[in-house]
Amino acid sequence: MVTRPETPSRFERFALLVVLTLFGLTWPVLDLLGRNAEFFLARRSAKGEIVALAMIAIIAAPVMVGLLGSLPGRAGSWLGNSLIGLTATSLALLYVRRLPVAWWVATLAAVVAGAVVLWAFNRFALSRALGRYLLPAPLLVLAVFLLTMPVGEVLAEPSSAVGNPVPIAAPTPILLVVFDEFPVASIIDGEGELRADRYPNFARLAADGTWYRNAMTVEQQTEHSLPAILTGRIPDQASIPVAGHYPFNLFTAMRSAYELHVYEAITQLCPRALCEGLAGSFGSLAGDVGVVSGHVLLPEPMSEDLPPIDRGWGDFAAVVEDFDARDEFRDALAEGPRAPIDAVLDDISSDGGDDVPLYYLHTLVPHHPWQYLPDGRTYPFVVATNPASLAGGWIDDEFLVAQSMQRHLLQVGYADRVVGELIAALEGAEIYDESLVIVVADHGIAIRPGVEHQRVITDDSVGEIAAVPLFVKPPGSSGGAVDDRRALTIDVLPTIADAIGARLPGDIDGVSLLGPPPERSQTTTFGPESEATYGVDGTEKLEVARRIERWFAGGDPWALRPEGSADLVGSSVDPAVVETSDIGARLLEPDLYRDVDTSGAVIPARVGGRLRGPVDGDEVIAVGVNGVIAAVTRSYEDDGVVSFLAMVHPSHFVDGENGINLFEVDARGQLHWIRSEPTTG
Repeated sequence: MVTRPETPSRFERFALLVVLTLFGLTWPVLDLLGRNAEFFLARRSAKGEIVALAMIAIIAAPVMVGLLGSLPGRAGSWLGNSLIGLTATSLALLYVRRLPVAWWVATLAAVVAGAVVLWAFNRFALSRALGRYLLPAPLLVLAVFLLTMPVGEVLAEPSSAVGNPVPIAAPTPILLVVFDEFPVASIIDGEGELRADRYPNFARLAADGTWYRNAMTVEQQTEHSLPAILTGRIPDQASIPVAGHYPFNLFTAMRSAYELHVYEAITQLCPRALCEGLAGSFGSLAGDVGVVSGHVLLPEPMSEDLPPIDRGWGDFAAVVEDFDARDEFRDALAEGPRAPIDAVLDDISSDGGDDVPLYYLHTLVPHHPWQYLPDGRTYPFVVATNPASLAGGWIDDEFLVAQSMQRHLLQVGYADRVVGELIAALEGAEIYDESLVIVVADHGIAIRPGVEHQRVITDDSVGEIAAVPLFVKPPGSSGGAVDDRRALTIDVLPTIADAIGARLPGDIDGVSLLGPPPERSQTTTFGPESEATYGVDGTEKLEVARRIERWFAGGDPWALRPEGSADLVGSSVDPAVVETSDIGARLLEPDLYRDVDTSGAVIPARVGGRLRGPVDGDEVIAVGVNGVIAAVTRSYEDDGVVSFLAMVHPSHFVDGENGINLFEVDARGQLHWIRSEPTTG
């Protein structure tokens, strides 16, 4: 006689569902976040938020699924079996998706594995016992997350994390500004001279203080380069940027004599006991965790349409809204990088107390995604991705990469504007002359055709990634000096200490730039997986600056033209009096040009479109705005679609409706009107 298998009990269904939900759904996501503590650092998540997230993901969610799947009756049994199959499939998918097979094969294999687990659960008592034995696992996993993973450094901030303050003889107001992803080659000419006409506020700093033209960063990554600036020491690549790993830093050292106004974008070197910072909401944290969950758990085709998680440290859903809905995009863009800048400006203008202020600003400018014009206005992206980028590097198409450089240079112009705003705020508070002002960048970026990774330091990317701006205006300095000695980002803290008469510990790697020239014959810039050692003559940045000059005459970011095309920009043209092209076009986002507000915060300066007909990816296209050629660009092909993009100077637009016309430019420089969907009559 065949013995029927014993029916699983409700408790057995509950226990197995708790275990499967934990290991198949919630822990893979929390494990990823726990190993990348910068996710929480960038958001300045409170300890309670992190613990709450862990409790929900590790305890509450599995228990809720377990309770739902252990309801009484036949309906409860059916629901429980469905949930067991689903969670077991998810657990299996985490492993089979790593195999070198097509996504659908991996998904099918995971479904089969889930069905086998469900069958075994209902068939064999031993498989049901597995859930009972592993039921305490959530408590162990919770301890692992909170106590042994890098995120624990964010939570464990004991009193020892606050280093001892140093004696300070002559405290004076300090402003330290760290720009992000900013090579010095972007603001100099091929001879190494500062382009004062393009960047007057950087020139103002150089005139009032000293420009260290030969400055280099010692680290390629923000999470390491910022601690180098703030501690004067070369960081350990295994350290994460929290006060627990860097107990002695600018903020802990100066806290006894200064009122701290600290705005960190990625790091958390200022202990919470000293700095409140800018914190995100738990709702937005949960939203970001949901996006990360989709990338971790879903098959590839289902996760492709999710917001990308490799373009920043948070607000992932806003990135997709930026691309899909122009209003939300413009709002997020305007409020994101500006928030800490505005906060520092407000602090400077409202600070009238007796305490000496220390202002620290790390701003994600001119870091991509590039969105700002030099005058502070933003523009819509028009397309969701950068056609020149490729897996963290750049394609071989020189003109498309030059267009990325163009947008970078425009945002560097915005960085110059930010410097001007900060100087004006200090002058308004009547403390500029007496202040120590330091402006530096954490690292640069390689924007060059064929580069495998735009942020990995190599021997041939030193001039782009390692060479950074560094300006120092000491208190009361008449300034006007250019110093070509090899300065390093680890010299910033010793220079601050020297200017205010502070005594630092003896194990600082950097030296004061206000003292004797450091004896350096070579420099090394480090990265997590590579490093580059080079000399101190500084020629690397000049090579980069000369390469920029080939596309941007006089450093003018608006001067980009396809090679061999006539200089048509600024000439008047009437589509009715030129020949008609054989190709057609569709303008992207035509509504952007129907009601332009030239005095608003957003201007549609990026024009894009799709071409059709007898075209390839090498057509020279002129963009006409209100009867004047405003830009000349070149088409490109992507997945069989021929498109074009161009940056248009805001001066070409008028309030209200704007007419956009496109022209093909032939080999003789003659214009041929391209029939396209009109934006206006």
